[in-house]
Amino acid sequence: MELKKYHPPIRRLQEDYAARIARRKYIAARGPRPPKGKITDNSEPWLANPNSVSDYLEISSRDKESEA
Repeated sequence: MELKKYHPPIRRLQEDYAARIARRKYIAARGPRPPKGKITDNSEPWLANPNSVSDYLEISSRDKESEA
């Protein structure tokens, strides 16, 4: 019986599986990653959720005032 579809060689499948297991062991030994730092306050006069063009213009004017 001939194989009609592509089948990777058994050796390649074994190497891929071994690499997957080694990667899992490496990640488990490394331990959990620390959480990323969060910016609590950037001291900029931004609006939290601008909904319109006028909000964006307000942000721009506040920014220009702070630079002046």
